[in-house]
Amino acid sequence: MASSKEKIKLTRILSSLSEIDSFNEANLLIVNEGFIEYTKVIRVLFKNNPNVFANLYNYDLAEIRSNKKNVTEDFADEAQKVHFEAYKDALHHAIESAIEYITDYILL
Repeated sequence: MASSKEKIKLTRILSSLSEIDSFNEANLLIVNEGFIEYTKVIRVLFKNNPNVFANLYNYDLAEIRSNKKNVTEDFADEAQKVHFEAYKDALHHAIESAIEYITDYILL
């Protein structure tokens, strides 16, 4: 089943994000890679089940992109750390929501 593969991918991304505890370039690259993978997974899920994943596809992706943009635009150390945390947290929350949607609505 395609949804179970997507759930495994999301779980892997989530585990890589949970290891990140501070802002630096290496951690930013990990979060960016996680975002790229999340985007691919959520597009597949939305394509297969648009009614279930529409909010994640439309709103969560927009929120994450906005937070990502804030990290790259603000070069003050403290502000960048705050924006990085918001970016990472938004991605973490979106992945958890997608896993929950797969579990509750798709893999019945």
